[in-house]
Amino acid sequence: MASGIARGRLAEERKSWRKNHPHGWRPAITVKQILVGIQDLLDTPNPADPAQTDGYHLFIQDAVEYKKRVKLQYKQYPPIV
Repeated sequence: MASGIARGRLAEERKSWRKNHPHGWRPAITVKQILVGIQDLLDTPNPADPAQTDGYHLFIQDAVEYKKRVKLQYKQYPPIV
């Protein structure tokens, strides 16, 4: 439920940017909202529009293995803090 809310907020902001600002940008969305939106997209990929077909097929066929590989990637390439 929360993931849909985050995605909806990002979509609303984008529409607002285009409608109200000729250059298509304004600082109305917070960094936290952007990060929550990215996290949501990573947690719940859109199966109707996969960016990477291999990952998409694994996600659809074996969600447990998909999550295991995502965690492995995270460990191999930790965020720089």
